[in-house]
Amino acid sequence: MLNEVKVRLTWLVIGLFASLLTAGLINNFDQVLDRNLVLASFIPLIVYMSDAVGTQMEAMIIRELNNKKKFNFRGFFQRQLIVVTIIGMIIASIATGVVGIWKSDFNLAIVVGASLLSGILTSLVTGAVMPYFFWKLHQDPAEASGPIATVIQDFLSVLVFFLVASVLL
Repeated sequence: MLNEVKVRLTWLVIGLFASLLTAGLINNFDQVLDRNLVLASFIPLIVYMSDAVGTQMEAMIIRELNNKKKFNFRGFFQRQLIVVTIIGMIIASIATGVVGIWKSDFNLAIVVGASLLSGILTSLVTGAVMPYFFWKLHQDPAEASGPIATVIQDFLSVLVFFLVASVLL
């Protein structure tokens, strides 16, 4: 039991400190936030959707790694690229329409939609690559990739969101 606590806690503590880096990243975009405070209300949306797509992929790749003697990562990744692109386009389109109507701000709607699509696409790295990477290192991808992939995905999706907002707003 203590060993399980130690293993799991290690990854969670790494995630804690990486989350503090994400907070610092947000702080670096304080001028964008000052000009567009409404952006802060969309951070949870951007982070959640990107994490959710990545988490789905993590579960699928971990299941396949456990069930198959020979795993074709390239085939898995190519299939997921297509699936995630379609999902991202649908989610981004819905969000763009809803935000455009709700906030009556087409530029904000485009920022949210483009950020969602980009964040969801980055989930390919965290949802597919991270578990595979830990599996190749003979680490349990179920223990390691969840916390690490989540915090990396949070960082990437926040970075993408504020970069898009910096350019478009």
